[in-house]
Amino acid sequence: MSTEPLAFILAGLGAFVGAAIQYAFQRLSAERQQRREIIETTFLQLQDAVESLYYRLNNLRDWDGKHVMSEEYFRFTSVYVIGRVIAYENLLVSKGIYAKLHYDETLKRRLKSGLHRINHGLDDQHFLHYHRLQLAEALLKEDSVMSYTEFLSRAEEPPIRAVIGAAAGFIERAPAQVLDEIRTAASEVVQLLEAHTQVPSALTLAKDLPIHSSSPRKENPA
Repeated sequence: MSTEPLAFILAGLGAFVGAAIQYAFQRLSAERQQRREIIETTFLQLQDAVESLYYRLNNLRDWDGKHVMSEEYFRFTSVYVIGRVIAYENLLVSKGIYAKLHYDETLKRRLKSGLHRINHGLDDQHFLHYHRLQLAEALLKEDSVMSYTEFLSRAEEPPIRAVIGAAAGFIERAPAQVLDEIRTAASEVVQLLEAHTQVPSALTLAKDLPIHSSSPRKENPA
């Protein structure tokens, strides 16, 4: 074989290898960008929402916080706290986030399982699946969860008012054991997300706070 055809073959092979390497780097870069976007646009917000649920339940179970809340404040904030979590759970499906977690099957399985435990715990045969779905959809605005102020502005609309009643009814009558189970599931989801967002949760930071009194605190309007 003459040197000219051999050089042509080697040049073609080199170009192919170069293109393959470039493609691999571009794909790796795109996957890293996608992971960052999931963390920045979904996981951080979900972490905050589940933290809020944890602390609302913690408040009701251990701090006796309802006694310093007005009935209206308790009703609307509790519904919003619950609604945010299930709205973000809805987004994980509708935006295809679960499918994008193919790089970490353990994370995908544990996250879906944890959120399912929270959602399942909310079902007391009165606050039903489609009540929860309707509440989640009511809080979604395009691909984001609306603010509390926006939620309040729509609270009197008939479709939303109906699910507010169902959600508020759940938290008013739920047995202590059910609230504790949801709180435990919420804590586990927060810890799971914290490990991936690398942003300390309020639960973690609270462990580092100094304890000024051995007496349990009984009131907190959070």
